[in-house]
Amino acid sequence: MNSQSSIRINYVPCRWTMAVLILSLAIAITTHRSATAQELTAGMLLRPYIENLNAKHDDVTQAIEIFKTGDFIQAKQLLNSVCEADTSLPPSELLLATMFQAANRPILARAELENAIRNRPTDPGALLIFAESALQNGRYSEAEILFDRADQIAIKLTNNDYRKQNIQNRIAINSATIAESRKSWTEAADLLRPLSAQDPNDSNLISRLSRSLFKSGKPEEAQELLKMYWRENQTTTQRPEITMAILYQEANDLKKAEELMVAASELESENAINQIMVTRWALENGKLELAKKCIDRASKVQSNLETKLLSALVARYRKDYGTAKSILESAHLESPANLGIVLELAIALSNIKGEENRGLQYAQLAAKLQPDLRQPAGRNAAMSLAWLLYRFGGQAEAEEILQNVLMAGKISSECSYFAARILMNKNRPASKQLLEEIIKNGRQFPGFDEATTIYETTIW
Repeated sequence: MNSQSSIRINYVPCRWTMAVLILSLAIAITTHRSATAQELTAGMLLRPYIENLNAKHDDVTQAIEIFKTGDFIQAKQLLNSVCEADTSLPPSELLLATMFQAANRPILARAELENAIRNRPTDPGALLIFAESALQNGRYSEAEILFDRADQIAIKLTNNDYRKQNIQNRIAINSATIAESRKSWTEAADLLRPLSAQDPNDSNLISRLSRSLFKSGKPEEAQELLKMYWRENQTTTQRPEITMAILYQEANDLKKAEELMVAASELESENAINQIMVTRWALENGKLELAKKCIDRASKVQSNLETKLLSALVARYRKDYGTAKSILESAHLESPANLGIVLELAIALSNIKGEENRGLQYAQLAAKLQPDLRQPAGRNAAMSLAWLLYRFGGQAEAEEILQNVLMAGKISSECSYFAARILMNKNRPASKQLLEEIIKNGRQFPGFDEATTIYETTIW
């Protein structure tokens, strides 16, 4: 199955946003990083087709080595003889196409796949590859037709049960992706259910199936599935209540989402990871008391940079800048190049009388730590610097940075607020649009209430 494990219910990384949580339950169907020609081995080439290599596959290794020298004709001849001798293998054209793809020769790879379809009409391999390519490029209708054709042929395969099952699983997982994209949740669940039964420890499948069940009107079945998985993987998996809360929030049932998050925090008060996850959710949804309670619990169990940064962020949400400063200065000594800590310290100090200049200096340091505006972190660092420059008299420089950042790409909600404030005097329509997007998004940050007040009270 060629699917990336970006769909999972394992612990999400330190930088929390609701978008990350929702994305953890979204649909993805991208292949693993392809091996280059020099990295390619017989095991890698034959993995989708046979369970174990043996002596009769030594010629495949030799064919790969010949291929690396550029002698494609001899490599193909050797692959032909190998595949004719072992009929459980796929057509040699498929193997050669994979080798060409590894060598970054897509035109030659496609030519071999076309040869496979013409020369081996009873083999579904090439059709399956074309179908997956269509799906990855968003051509869902084309992909669906090709998957159906591949499935009809795969049913008749009799020479390799392992390969047949692999092909049928790939067709099912990809067909489920098409169903998910069309919000055909019952169809998606029907496709994913047997796959999860084959591999009950695949977090990707469990996450997708639970989501499809939930969206097809079966929240109880979704929760039971998540509980079963969690019981077997408690040390590496978030509580099922957290995952269900995310699903309810995605369905705009914020009351139920909050109930489940509170339940998750109370069920394991000494589980730092779960307390951290609830803290992050609580902050982005304006539940500051819940956030404070959870991060205090997590800090008692696990005092590290993550809990310190979150504790400081909770303090900043509460406008307790002195506490935020104390926590962040300690954390900065531990990790001087931590961009998140430097940025938080810049903002916290900028709100303390007499510390404004130090805050600006830390913002400048953040921009030096991550100067690349092509990266979200670089844009957010630059925008934070622009905001502090604007506040403390560097309007011209702030406006120049602002223009560069906005042309470079998206920024966080808080940085969008900074941009809106800078634009207030010179471009009211753009400022209004940014504030509208912030409020519509609903993802809270320390200045969210101020953003709402400015939007509602300004005469636009």
